Amino acid sequence: MYIPSYYEVTDSRILEGFMRQYPFATLVTAPGGVPFASHLPFVIGGGNQTLCLRAHLARANPQAAHLQRPGEVLVIFQGPHAYVSNRWYASAPNVPTWNYATVHAYGTVRVVGEAERLAHLHELSETFDPGALGAAPERYLEGMARGTVGFELTVTRLEGKFKLSQNRRPEDQAGVRAALEASADPLEREIARLMREQAALEG
Repeated sequence: MYIPSYYEVTDSRILEGFMRQYPFATLVTAPGGVPFASHLPFVIGGGNQTLCLRAHLARANPQAAHLQRPGEVLVIFQGPHAYVSNRWYASAPNVPTWNYATVHAYGTVRVVGEAERLAHLHELSETFDPGALGAAPERYLEGMARGTVGFELTVTRLEGKFKLSQNRRPEDQAGVRAALEASADPLEREIARLMREQAALEG
């Protein structure tokens, strides 16, 4: 992705934390040069300097076959975003824009085998709703698991872009932040929070 230097985030701890906070992401493959996307919840795990993303999709999804092929895939984690009015800037003239934060994770995929598939579904459920599957019969869960394809993506490269008005003067940034903080929209207030955190890191 195109990332001007003032928007680039390279700290792996920040990027991993962002993915954990916004785990519903877009899996992109391009077999034969034709892009295909699925929207999936991911479990972020790993250790010893290796970051792994785990998810599953319906066996009927054509993208399940794409994962059997060698090559790099992309997972896009999209965070909050907000319109930025040029009226909020202290300086003039200016034009409106859009602030946002996103992380792109690239890597290689391993499709999990049958022995792992049920454990894989349990992990996903326990991550987002602990205990939810406790009363479900094992045979029922096994049947549900057979209709899915689980996979694990080993991350080989991360790109972070937090476009938070870093290219603006401090007084312009303050005006944008104040307007977003006063908004009734939680996404806009979340962008304001990210702007405060970014300013603290740079300060």
